Amino acid sequence: MRPALKVQGLEKSFFHFGEGKFSVKEVSFTLERGYMLGLIGRNGAGKSTLLRLIMQNLPRKKGTMEIAGYDVSTHAAEAKHCIGYVGEDFYFLPKETLRENGRIFGTFYPEYEEERYLSLLSRFEVGAEKTGSQLSKGETTKAQLAFALAHKPELLLLDEPTGGLDPVVRREFLYVLQSELVEEKMGIIFSTHITEDLDKVADYIAMMEKGKLLFYESKEELLERLAGENGERLSLKQLMVKLCKEGKA
Repeated sequence: MRPALKVQGLEKSFFHFGEGKFSVKEVSFTLERGYMLGLIGRNGAGKSTLLRLIMQNLPRKKGTMEIAGYDVSTHAAEAKHCIGYVGEDFYFLPKETLRENGRIFGTFYPEYEEERYLSLLSRFEVGAEKTGSQLSKGETTKAQLAFALAHKPELLLLDEPTGGLDPVVRREFLYVLQSELVEEKMGIIFSTHITEDLDKVADYIAMMEKGKLLFYESKEELLERLAGENGERLSLKQLMVKLCKEGKA
């Protein structure tokens, strides 16, 4: 079966106004279907930039990339159709209902199923007749997830989706992710500062710092390798603190 994502030697350099040059440097990894990768790192480490490169919203300088087996250099449109995205920013039209937004944006995805979209909205208890401007933060996140899953992505990208959500909504969100991961056999990249979420759901952990991928390991192997001095298991939050103190992040 084709991997959900295969990245080799990915690089990108650009200037941030007032901050100087920033680069993503030689990032390489493969994410198989049915697994969730937790992407961690401090603000400005390059996590969101990496996701934008994968989505082809930024042109890469070097490297190759395959999404669900499609080489983005030769099959960019097909590769984009395989990606679902949920982030902090809401991209739906604010004056249109969620039902209408689904119909509008669904035309861009050959696999989009309106019935599945409406069913997921109902499951999440978000009214399909609400407009984008009427949604709470939690409803906004759930509406994005419902639409992303409705076009059957083979790679789901999550960019800080649970920030600002109350604990109940966060638990529901994570439960749905785990269920869909098993049922649909997609690959998921979950970029977040809330490491407690990754403790619960991630299979692999990757850490970025200054545009570089410091490591990419299974969560179990990573936490065992970097256990405390007395052999006690660290949480991912404790792990990030440990790496920062050691100057490795």
